[in-house]
Amino acid sequence: MAIDLLNLKPSVISKDLREKYILLAGSPKIGKTEFCTLAPDALILAFEKGTNARPGAFVQPIEKWAEFKLTLKQLEKPEVKDKFATICIDTVGIAYDLCEKFICQQAGVQKIGDIPYGGGYASLSKEFEQSLRRITMLGYGLIMTCHLKETQNSEGEVIGYKPDLNNRCLKIVNGLVDIIGVITQTWNEKGESERWIQTRATPTISAGSRFKYLAPKIKFGYNEFVDALREAIEMEEKNGATVVDQLAPSTVESVDFASVRAEAQKLWSELVERDENNAAIILKKIEMIMGHKMKLSEFTEDQADLLNLAVEEMREMI
Repeated sequence: MAIDLLNLKPSVISKDLREKYILLAGSPKIGKTEFCTLAPDALILAFEKGTNARPGAFVQPIEKWAEFKLTLKQLEKPEVKDKFATICIDTVGIAYDLCEKFICQQAGVQKIGDIPYGGGYASLSKEFEQSLRRITMLGYGLIMTCHLKETQNSEGEVIGYKPDLNNRCLKIVNGLVDIIGVITQTWNEKGESERWIQTRATPTISAGSRFKYLAPKIKFGYNEFVDALREAIEMEEKNGATVVDQLAPSTVESVDFASVRAEAQKLWSELVERDENNAAIILKKIEMIMGHKMKLSEFTEDQADLLNLAVEEMREMI
């Protein structure tokens, strides 16, 4: 978990969908799941059945949040990262509901509001956000789908479209994704259906994009979307951005608890042998890290990252 700010490189933009994060909102059976299956090396986490008519897709059904957490652990494996490039959550609204049920089960309550002082909502937001962010930090692309909510006026006419997610869920997803694409449908003079992805907010459509040059309206389809995104990125390049065909795979280093604990014991012995007053100094540094008094021997495996910070402090003392 070494950090070296002097060796940081400027960020670049890649032309592929790896490490792009997208929310697709559309009506049932409009083609959201089909879009996901066309992404290269995609793994679909099916929180609802929507792939029965799509042969050849890699689909992992998810019925409980605990199953999703087990899937996240699998996504850390190098051989899994070699197999899949994009993770698709279908649908993110159901995923959020299962996460809420998980938090209620942990607390032994029936409703999230039954957890005192708003603690349930705080735990739900933290669990959901950290889980989604884990996928992105592992270097996968992320496509999430949700249903579309239509707002009608008093005469029954549709006057607005937005992702059908509750406000807490939408806030988390909106903060993570690069693009919120709203799928709309029109009919031409022949009565034929035409589907579009709207990527810019209008007075009636809640969409958005971090890519300045992405077309506000794209013909619906995976290839059409990728082509439009590539054109937008090429425009960024023309205006001075550094662009690459594909990003190098991200790596997330994990701390080996046994190794860090062994090093901590070694450093403790060396520092205390050098000067017995170092014992009090080390314990004070640990108290600053943990927020309370604690011995090196009391760190648990779940606190490996925090123990590693203590080791860094002792290295500095050496």
